[in-house]
Amino acid sequence: MEALMVVEVLSGYHRVRARHRFSADGGAASCTVGRGATCDVVLDDPFVAPAHARITVDADGHVTVADLESLNGIEVGGRRVHGGEPVHVTDGVFRIGHTRLRVRTAREVVPPERADRSTSSWLPRGAEPSVLAAGFTVGVLATVFEVWTGTAQPRELSTALVATLVILLAAAGLWIALWALASRVAFGESRWLRHAAIVAVVYAALSVVARLVDVINGALGLHLPSAAGPILIGLAVSVALSAHLMSASQMRTWLAVAIGVTAPAVIITVVLWTQTRNQNRSPNHVADRDEALPPILLISRGLSLDAFTNDLTTLRARADANRAFVEREDPSPEDDSDSD
Repeated sequence: MEALMVVEVLSGYHRVRARHRFSADGGAASCTVGRGATCDVVLDDPFVAPAHARITVDADGHVTVADLESLNGIEVGGRRVHGGEPVHVTDGVFRIGHTRLRVRTAREVVPPERADRSTSSWLPRGAEPSVLAAGFTVGVLATVFEVWTGTAQPRELSTALVATLVILLAAAGLWIALWALASRVAFGESRWLRHAAIVAVVYAALSVVARLVDVINGALGLHLPSAAGPILIGLAVSVALSAHLMSASQMRTWLAVAIGVTAPAVIITVVLWTQTRNQNRSPNHVADRDEALPPILLISRGLSLDAFTNDLTTLRARADANRAFVEREDPSPEDDSDSD
């Protein structure tokens, strides 16, 4: 019977860096491992001797490894071994120097082939540069428009614009680098172009939709609640997080989407609850959800002058009610002293 073995050199993440196949008709197959050119498996590891170890597999598939009088020995099953006595390797994995090796034999039970039910990638590699360029362009234009409309003094426009773009690019670069590192760990490739395209497209879409919502809210007088902004941001973060997880991990699509939706939803819910609670406890808070727009965009003119005046008359009553509520919940020290 032919003795067969495959020696695999593993990386720090247990990925195969190199693979060597040895066989012998009858008897046993063996090979030497070391840093020297005369070895069958040559390793680029300064902690490995020129001729460090000998690996042997018999016709029954039993693997043994013997130290060839090296300085650092062999680590098998967490135990360091020195000397020339062969040691049985049960799982086929051992370490010499700082290099981990795995020996596979003909007796190895290989799991059956898995059915490929995956669909084509949602973002082909060839389309990544174009998508990134389009998203980056739209995002920059939307940012310029937002800074331009939000800057009161024209002389401060250039400074505000440069500062905003620098902060956004720095934050996006750090975010992309973290996901690229995760992809490197999971797949051995950074995929930074894909993660950059996700950030650019999601930010561009969020900026455009947010501006449209502001304009429509002010033009139609919808008076959208203050929670509309955080909810819109949460949706954008959910889309981006789901896409990042699908690109930087091997988890299933449904699990990536579930995590991408659940995590932002919990955070946004806590933020909105805290914000609403603080506003309700503040007598000085007055909700203002109208946007200042050019008259040509105003489709619904909002409240009439009489209705607006009547609403102002109830403002003090509402503030007094909020103040009374706060005093009941959190009495001042003066009240405590008077009650004593």
